Amino acid sequence: MRFDKFTVKAQEAVQASQELADKYSNQAIEPEHLLSALLDQEGGVVPSILQKLGVDPGAVYQQLQAEIEKMPKQYGVTVQSYMSNGLKKIFDNAWNEAQRLKDEYLSAEHLLLAISEVKESSASRILREFGADKDNIFKALVE
Repeated sequence: MRFDKFTVKAQEAVQASQELADKYSNQAIEPEHLLSALLDQEGGVVPSILQKLGVDPGAVYQQLQAEIEKMPKQYGVTVQSYMSNGLKKIFDNAWNEAQRLKDEYLSAEHLLLAISEVKESSASRILREFGADKDNIFKALVE
């Protein structure tokens, strides 16, 4: 994955997701960390996309925090976090989405679309429960 092809906001979200995993002593950085970081991002576009769909970003954020709290924790001096397979899949899907849309850089919007389509993650499940599936998110982006 070429992080130099991520927009500044997307890079910041990835960094914040790692910091969030560290804060909760989660060894794996998961899609839930990334979506939480995207929702918490100052000046980020993800909350406004969800609001456009009639979704309360705060409610999504609260559910994500509950999921993160349940994740396995690892304690120790040398806990090194790593990207989970689910997160790798999201980055791959986001890059495919960016290419499909003929975008040169991977943005927060691409990450949100990719998170919404990875059915195995609770982040995707939470978005779908609020009515923010990939089709609805895409419609909100093009309006």
